Amino acid sequence: MRVDSVAVTLFRQTGTATGQASVDVATDGPGPVTVVITWYTGNVKGEPGVPDGSETFRRSGATRYTLPLTHAFQGQGCYWGVVASTDPAPGSGSSTQQLLTRRGCPVS
Repeated sequence: MRVDSVAVTLFRQTGTATGQASVDVATDGPGPVTVVITWYTGNVKGEPGVPDGSETFRRSGATRYTLPLTHAFQGQGCYWGVVASTDPAPGSGSSTQQLLTRRGCPVS
């Protein structure tokens, strides 16, 4: 079985310390596939920052999977990030999204 793609298709802030994401995975067979979600907080745009937790999901029996996710962020970074990866890995690699939180960040 091969993973054709993994994509973070939604990532948004839902509260002062909570976020929501959706991850889509497409395969060429019924699995199994392991999906690893890693959450990050940081203060620099475009850099992942510090890990803020991770989750692992195992799926099989289909060729498309959508994972609706929520996360309570512990870190105090201005940016939140989410990275979705799979095993086996797709040729395109993992998928990453980052957002600037509504908390406000110090201007330097």
